Parts: sequence; C-alpha cells; structure tokens
Amino acid sequence: MADQYPPGLDELNDVGAATVALPQGTVMWRIHNTTSAFVLPWNQLRTWGPVASSRWEPHPLPPADYAPLGSAYVGRDVLTCLAEVFQLTRFVDVDAGAPYVTGFRLARDLVLADLTGEWLLRAGGSAQIIFKEKARTNAWARAIHGALPDLDGLVAPSAVLGGHDVVSLWTAAAFPSAPEMSVPLNSPAIIADIAAAARSIRFGSNVVL
Repeated sequence: MADQYPPGLDELNDVGAATVALPQGTVMWRIHNTTSAFVLPWNQLRTWGPVASSRWEPHPLPPADYAPLGSAYVGRDVLTCLAEVFQLTRFVDVDAGAPYVTGFRLARDLVLADLTGEWLLRAGGSAQIIFKEKARTNAWARAIHGALPDLDGLVAPSAVLGGHDVVSLWTAAAFPSAPEMSVPLNSPAIIADIAAAARSIRFGSNVVL
C-alpha cells in the first residue's frame, strides 16, 4: 500500500500471522529506571499508551490507561537494550534515573508476531515501515493486536542496531516471579562491560572506571 499504513482487520485476518515461538526459559534483558516520574518494575507492562517515543505500541487511540493491555520492550542481549534505550542521546547515562539492567527467563512459552521476514510485504507494507515514524509502526502494532489478540507480542528488527531484534511484550505472564539478575547499570560487577558495549557502538557514557 502506498501510504505504508496497515490494512483493515479483515484483510489482516485473511493474510494470517507469521509467528515465532520463544520457549519458556529463554533469557531476555531489560533496562529500566528505578527513580523517575514514571517508574515501572522490571516485571510489569506499561499500560498507559500509546507513547509517541515508543515504536511498537498495541494500545488503542487516544492515549489512556488500557490495563491489562500494555507493553514492555526487551532484548535478547544487553547491547540491543543499550542502543534502544539511549538512542536519542547516543550517551549511556548510568546514573540518571538510577537505571538497572535485568535479565530474566520467560515464565512460559510465548508466540509473537514475526516482523523480521516477509510478513509485512504480504500484509501490504514493506520493510521500510521499520524505519519510518513511530506513529506508523504503532499503527501496525495496534492493527496486529486487533486482528490477532491472542499473540503475546511481536518481534521486529531494531531500527537502531542492524542485525538485532527488539521484542515488544504484551502479556505480563511472560515475567517470572524473580529475575536471574538485576543490578544497577553502574554496578562495579558490570560497569566495565557496559563501558565496552557503549564504545562498540560509538556511544558516549559517564562510566568511571
């Protein structure tokens, strides 16, 4: 379609879903602030939305609290999380908002819409959607959730870090009762690794070694 916006729900239902399964126990990562105006625990969805600064929001319009529907952005590795969280400034601030990095194992098997292959083209769009304005990608997330409400979220190529994927989780059932690890981004145990990761993507940082 010329405007690269999603088709109607009937057409999406006709196209069907391309999905990927993430088995229970898969390790995922999340970077999250622990002190700010809008703090969310590592194991909660943000039910207010859509948020204009986020790319794959399933929330309807207008923005409001749509609990229990929500989203949580996670990655398969810490580097992806760093690139996504600090993309606007290209500066990894390990102090502001007291950010934590949390790794956890999925509490159950998940089925996600797979936007990493040919599905967008079959649905009338193209891979260009990934890199367009976030209002457009949010429209696709909304449409996918509307047509396929049983999905647990979606996986899409990162618009920031080539060769990496981002996951937008839409179910709190993905989270276990406890993480595998959860430490401040400036923890002495990981600070050297965070500094090296930032350098590898040419992001600045306020890491002091």
